[in-house]
Amino acid sequence: MKQPLLASILFIGTTTIAVAAPPHLPSVYNGGNLWTITAYDDASPAHAQWATQGICFLPPAVVGTHERGYWYSVTFPDWNGTYSQEADQLFMHGDYAKDIGHDGMHISIDTARTASGHWHEWRENGAFGSTIGFVNATMQRVGSCKTFSPAELQRLDIPPRYLIDGKEAQLPVEPNQRPVDLQASPYVVEIFK
Repeated sequence: MKQPLLASILFIGTTTIAVAAPPHLPSVYNGGNLWTITAYDDASPAHAQWATQGICFLPPAVVGTHERGYWYSVTFPDWNGTYSQEADQLFMHGDYAKDIGHDGMHISIDTARTASGHWHEWRENGAFGSTIGFVNATMQRVGSCKTFSPAELQRLDIPPRYLIDGKEAQLPVEPNQRPVDLQASPYVVEIFK
């Protein structure tokens, strides 16, 4: 009778040690809250590169074993949402185009400055939604940006993003966007060298 009891105590003791409790390291916020995210067409045999955007993470709050907060784009207008990090897993969702367009990301934080995963984007159409793309994504920590309250995020003035042919980009993942110029954003504080 003593062996099953001892085994149960050891099992319970080791399972509680495995729980990931905040703060999570590396954190998407601490150490530079400005990241780029690049989309690669998952349906393409060559995984053709689509777009790169700049994303700023705001300070998180602890919710159980998660760190949760808001994010906004410094390179695409009206694109923002929420994130939740548990250990090296980052979950994000957000809207753009006056909440008609939607994005969801599931990202694994690989190192203090790199992450990779999946990103999907769609638009409402009254039925199943119009899928823009299921894409692979890479992220790079590139600097620091300003933080705002959720209410202030709604008043940010992020200029339109343009395509190489001069037309205005309609989607965050849209291919052929002009290269990102993070230095031009008034919301960027520092770019890492």
